[in-house]
Amino acid sequence: MKNIEERNEIKNLASLVLGTLQNAGIDAVLAGGSCVSIYSKGKYASGEPVFAVNAKIEDIEEALEPIGFKKAPGAYFEKYECGLVLEFQPLAAALGKVSHSRKSGVPRVATGNIQILSRTDCIKVDLAEFFLRKDRVSLEQSVQAAKSGIFDLKEVERWSKHEGHLESLREFLEEFAKR
Repeated sequence: MKNIEERNEIKNLASLVLGTLQNAGIDAVLAGGSCVSIYSKGKYASGEPVFAVNAKIEDIEEALEPIGFKKAPGAYFEKYECGLVLEFQPLAAALGKVSHSRKSGVPRVATGNIQILSRTDCIKVDLAEFFLRKDRVSLEQSVQAAKSGIFDLKEVERWSKHEGHLESLREFLEEFAKR
């Protein structure tokens, strides 16, 4: 296996980290802007990869140590030699009230399959941030994810209505239609 410094693209990094966590018995999925970056084929540049996990931070720390990541303040892990930073969030916090489904094995990368939120769930998670905080970056991320491929608009509308944010959804739809 090539080392991480030679494969620091988001998909390869996600595959390495998720595989390492899976081998340690930790359930995790790629979330956040990293999903948008993958779905938009790099048109949206994400910061550090965000992983949603069902595990204690100590278990994550133990699992990531063999591939060189060390615990940093907060929910972050760093690999100092190459400047890589990973963020971990509890699965429930990352997804909030979003009922989700995983999209397994897409995209396929040289190091194997990665667990990633479905495009629809990626959009819903970003919209949740936009609805709650009026965060324009999250709105942009949701539009980028939507523009990059097929998603379930009826599900996004149903969910938005259920969350009481139909008015905010209109803003997303207007931005989506502009592009």
